[in-house]
Amino acid sequence: LSLNGQYGILFDQEVTMVGENRLPEAVALSERDSKKVIEDLASQVRAIQRQAEQDIDHQMQLIRERSTNASRMTLILSMMSLASGLALALLVTYNISTPLRKLEKATTLVAEGQFDHDLQISNHDEIGSLARTFGMMTERLKELEALNLDASPLTGLPGNLAIERMIGERLSTGQPFSFCQIDLQNFKPFADKYGYAWASEIIKEVARMLMDELKQSGGKDDFVGHIGGDDFVIIADPQRAEALSRHLVDQFDARIPLYYSDEDRHQGFILGQDRQGHKQTFPLLTVSVAMVTGDGPRFKNALEIAELAAELKEYAKTLPGSNFVRERNDEPRDGAGGTR
Repeated sequence: LSLNGQYGILFDQEVTMVGENRLPEAVALSERDSKKVIEDLASQVRAIQRQAEQDIDHQMQLIRERSTNASRMTLILSMMSLASGLALALLVTYNISTPLRKLEKATTLVAEGQFDHDLQISNHDEIGSLARTFGMMTERLKELEALNLDASPLTGLPGNLAIERMIGERLSTGQPFSFCQIDLQNFKPFADKYGYAWASEIIKEVARMLMDELKQSGGKDDFVGHIGGDDFVIIADPQRAEALSRHLVDQFDARIPLYYSDEDRHQGFILGQDRQGHKQTFPLLTVSVAMVTGDGPRFKNALEIAELAAELKEYAKTLPGSNFVRERNDEPRDGAGGTR
């Protein structure tokens, strides 16, 4: 039997003895047997308590170890996460800052006039897109710089490089366009009498006329340029080119006489010397505009169209006064058809 059962039997016996008034025997049984059973029970309880305490200590130790391991793992994972984040941040920073430094350096070089710097940026992101846009902008600035260097310092109009490029672009499209060459007659006698500075004002006035005409009546693709000296060009759609040229002739005859003295303007000529030093009279300044139209494959390059325009201009200079002339059936027009 278990100690609990033994104690129950002994307790019942003690109750019986008390009921039978056998107190000494009941006390003796209690002192002898029941006490021993109680001590054994107490011993078992203490053993169970010690085992429970040991189990609790063991479980607490396990909890502490697991907590320590969890904390250690959390710390390791946090450090790994921090290291990964830091590495990623450094990589992102490098991938951003390096191209930006290259762009900054390239911007400085462009500001100094160096347009051929290779960015060496191959990113396939927003920075790469920015670099490609920057490259296109640099190429455009390079072209504009070349045009600016080629521009006339007197009039600011585009010069020969821009003129040749414009003719080449028009020829490449195959669409009809007209090339008008503008030349002033009797400019040298005027410059000899009135001086270089005043003669330069004539050149600038013609440039202003052309720009005014372009702003008022020209199209967005129309072009005026300054070959040099007293030679200018208009490149435009044939109808607008003719309208611009004819209006230029009218404006020239209305405004340029104001640059003469009252005496010279009223008499209609100036006194000067020819190349041999002989005194003679020279007419007032006039303008000749010769228009040649390119259509499809007619001209191979800018040189061919310029040569034909120069021939037509020489014909225009043989006509009296200011004139606008154009081709008719590949031949210069006569005076009635070509003059203003």
